[in-house]
Amino acid sequence: MLLKKEFFLPALFMAFFTTQNLHAQEQEIEVYYGALGGGLYAVEYTETRPTGRLSVKQTAVPAGLLKVGVDAQLWGAELRLGLMGSASKNFPASTIGSATPFNIDVQASPFFSYLGKLQYPFTDNFKAYLLLGGTMARFAIKPGGTSVLLNSSAIKTGFTYGLGLAYKPNPDFSVEMEWIQYWTNVDLSISAAGNSRASFGGFGISVNKLFDF
Repeated sequence: MLLKKEFFLPALFMAFFTTQNLHAQEQEIEVYYGALGGGLYAVEYTETRPTGRLSVKQTAVPAGLLKVGVDAQLWGAELRLGLMGSASKNFPASTIGSATPFNIDVQASPFFSYLGKLQYPFTDNFKAYLLLGGTMARFAIKPGGTSVLLNSSAIKTGFTYGLGLAYKPNPDFSVEMEWIQYWTNVDLSISAAGNSRASFGGFGISVNKLFDF
């Protein structure tokens, strides 16, 4: 009985591997680039000090994207480069010990993402996908009207995840709509007097040019 099991399991594994390998060879590989991509993202920055806490949060910050990727039937990979506008907020005097009112502009731009894709095709022209990977971004803080904060920036990397839908109206183009979280509470370490963290992500759309291989 043990001998049969020792032969059966490797045979089952080899059969499965061969089937998957043949199936993968039958898959059509598509390379694409997206020259028309953009989104409206939420940006959040928090800083905690012994003298208090401040938070900048703004939704619907516009962003533009360039991306290139490769898709098979069930998987894919993508690189994207993005530029995003800034978020700003005014604060009253006494916030984090400031003697005067002040304002802060924060910006996560440029950013670069490297993403893996898991895909589920509903039809030949319509599919859902899951994004997992990382995003490196330059996060900058520009205060005005106070000496408590100074201009500062940092380049950090955070975990990225998202969900999307892709529709291919013809063999040459596809349209993608997605929700993506590029950063979640990434430690910036740019405040000498406190703890600073940032998050950004939101909804986006892109039009991609497809090339079959």
